[in-house]
Amino acid sequence: MNSSNFSFEGKVITTEKFSKELDYPIQDIIYLENKQSFIVLYDMDSNIRKWGQFPNIICLNSKGEKIWTVELPTTDTGDSYFRMQFKNGKLIADSWCSFSCEVDVNTGKIKEAIFVK
Repeated sequence: MNSSNFSFEGKVITTEKFSKELDYPIQDIIYLENKQSFIVLYDMDSNIRKWGQFPNIICLNSKGEKIWTVELPTTDTGDSYFRMQFKNGKLIADSWCSFSCEVDVNTGKIKEAIFVK
């Protein structure tokens, strides 16, 4: 499988091996070929709360099973990620509370968080 063999629309991701409706609308997906996994960024506005957080990045394996849910850099209400990118072999996610985070692609845990505001 390669990165050109998947698509998404609304809440649904479709690959050669599975089609799955997820919990929230998808904003972006990064396919990690070496891990055969999909890093999914949910639309941050799809779960607006008056309290709590929205850890809106998940990882799916090649069968569509959830491997992990991302960690957030703060405990602030409303924190979530608005952008992610895979750059120089690192998953970088930017949070609403102004942190740029390197996320471990194996666990979803934050390796490093830099305040950028």
